[in-house]
Amino acid sequence: MRSPDLPRRFALAFALLLPLPFVAPAAQAAEPRQVIETLDSALLDVMKNAASLGFQGRYQKLAPVLDQTFNLPLMARISVGPDWSTLSAAQQQKVTDAFRRFSITTYAARFNGYSGESFQAEDAKPVSGGDQVVNTKLVRPNADPVPLNYRLRGPNWQIIDIYLNGTISQLANYRSEFGATLRSGGGDALIKLIEGKIAELTPKK
Repeated sequence: MRSPDLPRRFALAFALLLPLPFVAPAAQAAEPRQVIETLDSALLDVMKNAASLGFQGRYQKLAPVLDQTFNLPLMARISVGPDWSTLSAAQQQKVTDAFRRFSITTYAARFNGYSGESFQAEDAKPVSGGDQVVNTKLVRPNADPVPLNYRLRGPNWQIIDIYLNGTISQLANYRSEFGATLRSGGGDALIKLIEGKIAELTPKK
C-alpha cells in the first residue's frame, strides 16, 4: 500500500531542485586605494589625450571622476575654516559651487600633456579620526617623482585633502588665504577670489 505522504515527498524533493531566485549583492564602497587608482587612471587618460581633448574636453572628462572620488562640499567647508558659519546659506552654496569648479579647473589645466608619466599608489594607512591616507607618486621619466598623498574619509571613502610634496596640506594653504579674504571682505569677496582663480587657470580663447 502506497504511503499517503509519498506525493508530498516528491513535491518537496522537486522544490529543492529548483534554482533559487538571484539576489544581487549589496553594493560596497570602493577601498581607499581603489579610489585613488580610479582618479589616477582618469588623469593618465586625459594626459595621453590632452591635445585632442583640449581644456574643455579634459574638464568634462574629469568632472564626474572628481565628483566621485573627492568630497568637494566638505573640502570647501574645511578650506574656509571656522568662519564658514558666518556665511549665509546662499553664500555657502556659491562657495561650494565655485570651489568645485576651481578644483576641476585646476586638474584640467595642470594635467595637459603626456611624456611617459605614471602613478604609483601604495596601500592605505590609517590615521587619526578613522581616516585613511594613500601615499602616491607621480613618476616622471626625466625628473624626480612627485609625492601626492591623499587623505580619505569613510564610509564611502572620498578624498578630503591632498598633501603636496607628501606633507603640505592643500586645504591648510587654502584656509589661510580664504579665511583672510573672508574676514577682510566678507563672503562676496571670497566668492570673487575663487572665481578669479578659475579665470586665471582657464585658457583664453
